[in-house]
Amino acid sequence: MSNTMTSHPPTRPGTTERVRRAIGRGVAFRRWRHRVADLLEALAVAALMAVIVQFLLGGGSHDLLTGGAGARLTAVGRLTGLVAMNLLLVQLVLAARVPRVDRVYGMDRALKAHRVLGRVTVPLVLVHVGTIVVGAAIGDGRTGVGGAVLELLSMVTGGDDLLMAGVATLLLVVIAVTSVQIARRRLAYETWHLVHLTAYAAVVLSIPHELSQGSDFTASAWTRAYWWALWVLVGGSILLWRVAVPVLRSARHGIRVDHVVEEADGVWSVVMRGRNLDRLGVRAGQFLNWRFVTPGLLLSAHPWSLSAAPNGRSLRITVRGLGDHSAAVRDLRPGTFVLAEGPYGAFTTRARVRHQVLLIAAGIGVTPVRALLEELVTEEHALPGDVHVLYRADAPDQLPLHDEIERLADLAGHRLQTLVGPPVRGSMLPAGAGGTGSDAERLGRLVPGLAEHEVYLCGPPVWMSLVHKAVHRAGVPTTHIHDERFGW
Repeated sequence: MSNTMTSHPPTRPGTTERVRRAIGRGVAFRRWRHRVADLLEALAVAALMAVIVQFLLGGGSHDLLTGGAGARLTAVGRLTGLVAMNLLLVQLVLAARVPRVDRVYGMDRALKAHRVLGRVTVPLVLVHVGTIVVGAAIGDGRTGVGGAVLELLSMVTGGDDLLMAGVATLLLVVIAVTSVQIARRRLAYETWHLVHLTAYAAVVLSIPHELSQGSDFTASAWTRAYWWALWVLVGGSILLWRVAVPVLRSARHGIRVDHVVEEADGVWSVVMRGRNLDRLGVRAGQFLNWRFVTPGLLLSAHPWSLSAAPNGRSLRITVRGLGDHSAAVRDLRPGTFVLAEGPYGAFTTRARVRHQVLLIAAGIGVTPVRALLEELVTEEHALPGDVHVLYRADAPDQLPLHDEIERLADLAGHRLQTLVGPPVRGSMLPAGAGGTGSDAERLGRLVPGLAEHEVYLCGPPVWMSLVHKAVHRAGVPTTHIHDERFGW
């Protein structure tokens, strides 16, 4: 998280009170987000340091420095086990989708942090198991690979807590393997999601081992209090924000399918209605996890963005049929009950501090962009001509919601450019758009004054990376580029 504070931008001539307030709220929100991010990150580091210091003061430093080979290996295993569990619990907090954390980082950045921690945690768990086994084998006079295998077998069969810990380790390894990009491409979202739910089981299965006699997790009253507080905090956050709140909100608002509209070939909009939707707290650009209570769709929830700005009376999502689950929404019947978890995401105008706005979309990524444009128009949060929309598609028949975007842009005097053409390797633009040169140079011709815009972009992940790079090279600071990637 950057510590750079955003000063209040100069007021443009003719700026209305609505625009001034929107910009002012963006400045205040950015300051709040920086403060909370610094606090959350400091707490995470302090918690990790507390675990390490407690271990060292509790005798771990003696074993590491003066113990024999077996004792040193065992000490390394004990320490890596403590650190791994601490990092795993931090990952679960990120996955719990606590509203304050979500507002600070957004789902995209929280999941990135989750993945980075996962790449550290699983190797630490394997080091923990390996060093504990080898250290114990040396202590028992067993040598070589055969001795280590015998030691492992005796451990696993020596108590239920170690057997459960072994199962927990295997679950974490499976999760790590399915998180590799190649594996994610081959797995259906529903399968990937089910596998990752076993992370909760892995934590629960490991607790009896951690509470066993002589464990570093119970070495002192302070240590026991720390870990119990952490387990309760993480478990409570998951149960509250992933289970209780979504169920209660869904019951309170009574969201049901109103009708389904085909927007283009293989693209459908689902319009939903309910009670007091203005109290749901959702903003344009955000997404919810939608679970439709009907056979074939009930068992899994999918993250889909709103494709229309929330108006307090209805909610709309627009879905491309990329799989069996998403294609099945076309058959939803009016009156189908909907369980909605969220709202989530920081892809909103809440952090906007510039008058000029550039919205860039491709493919089904147009849905949150269309909602953002509607909010800017209906709330009059931008002066005429201050919003520029670039809509990228490979072919003219791949432009869902284009007519709606065109009407909104015309209504408020904003600009829309449709960029149609086959994909060009290494470029976000079709051939010929914006002349010749780099993407940054061509974008600068398409969008005059690009460096002074607040930029929002959404589309396929690889394409978004190209856009982000081009916009940044064109002079837009990273703090003014907003994107949220829904790839899993």
